[in-house]
Amino acid sequence: MRTIYALVAKDFRIFWNDRMAFVLTFFVPMALITIFGFIFGGGGSPSGIRILVVDEAQSETSAKLIGFLQEEETFRVLTKRTISEEESVPLDREYAASLLKSDAGSYRYLLVFPKDLVDEEFGLNMELLYNPQNTIEYNIVQGILQKTLFARAFPLLLESSDYGLDDELRQSFDLGLAEVISEHFGGDPELILEEIQSDGFWAMSELGSGGEAAGEGSGTDIFSGIFNLELSQVYGKNKNPAAQSVGGWAVMFLLFSLTGAASSLFEERDKGLFFRLLSGPASRAQVLWSKFVFCSSLGLLQMIVLIIFGELLFDIITSAGQILPLLVVSVLTATAATAFGMLLSSIAKTPAQANGLGTLFILGMSAFGGAMMPLFMMPEFIRTFISPFTLVYWAMDGILAVLWRDAALQQILPNLAVLGGISVVVLAFSLWRFRRGDLFR
Repeated sequence: MRTIYALVAKDFRIFWNDRMAFVLTFFVPMALITIFGFIFGGGGSPSGIRILVVDEAQSETSAKLIGFLQEEETFRVLTKRTISEEESVPLDREYAASLLKSDAGSYRYLLVFPKDLVDEEFGLNMELLYNPQNTIEYNIVQGILQKTLFARAFPLLLESSDYGLDDELRQSFDLGLAEVISEHFGGDPELILEEIQSDGFWAMSELGSGGEAAGEGSGTDIFSGIFNLELSQVYGKNKNPAAQSVGGWAVMFLLFSLTGAASSLFEERDKGLFFRLLSGPASRAQVLWSKFVFCSSLGLLQMIVLIIFGELLFDIITSAGQILPLLVVSVLTATAATAFGMLLSSIAKTPAQANGLGTLFILGMSAFGGAMMPLFMMPEFIRTFISPFTLVYWAMDGILAVLWRDAALQQILPNLAVLGGISVVVLAFSLWRFRRGDLFR
């Protein structure tokens, strides 16, 4: 038994002396628990979804409606555009609509309050231009808009001077409404009247209008003749929503595959293959470049196969014009992922370290980059200050731009430039590390 204890103690000393293995064993899981726990548990409900609002009516009613929208934490309401550091002007329809097309990644919803916002008879006229790039996000936005406009704007109409509803008429309306509710649903009309006049009734009605917005026979049908919300889809017509997920999962598994392929450098070193190669005409640079070309080619092949699979399964490619942009963004995604894999191989000392670091960074980049879940579900500071620093973010955005918005090659140049820059910088650092490391020793 003493011998067993001695051997166990020896293994623990070896494990402790390998500080990187110690960190990967305990701190990588802690980091992943923190990342996903914060996203799913600490982020709360979706917030900061940008919605452009054009106020052509310029009335007291439109100003109050904008105020209602601004109170919703889900929305980040934008009503002005900046001309200079000191000057900003209200958004106009033409400029706001152009943002939906020129910067569809940031702006996907435009609500317009037209000049005839208040209907001549009784109601409100509004327009919503939208890009349902993410179906879940769009349903949330539509539901909250309905909740806000249907529930909170209705008492606003009753108070509007445009219809001449003075206090006496309002009292008569409230009393009639209380009697109808009492007749059909029960309850004391006087208590119901008090609830209506204290605005408690309208506060409770928000829950019903928002929660039943999408169902047949919902409360929104009651208001269909009062609120005219004209919908106009900007992008994604006749597209399969599955196009939104194909790119994300393809990029995430591409990273796993290429990290493993690049880590095979350790296996070749341990088997003495490098010494045999270096004793011949091959140089260190040629060995590394051959590995880079192999991994990049393998990654491109994987991307092509997965996109073809998505096409066969979900019909995600809708025009021949999408093929060239998809090919180019796949090439640069594969090279950036290969450079990332070689970076891990250059800073790690063992295959276990490379795999542990790879798991941490790949899952982190996939989560923050939007491959695992929609970005709108994350806190706004993550979307602003962390997501754009991941290659997953730029690769996914480029693929989605082509599949969902039919973006041409020149329209995804920023994505291609970032992916190319990542490849060059990361690969240069990796080669520098290989020269100083002990891979070839």
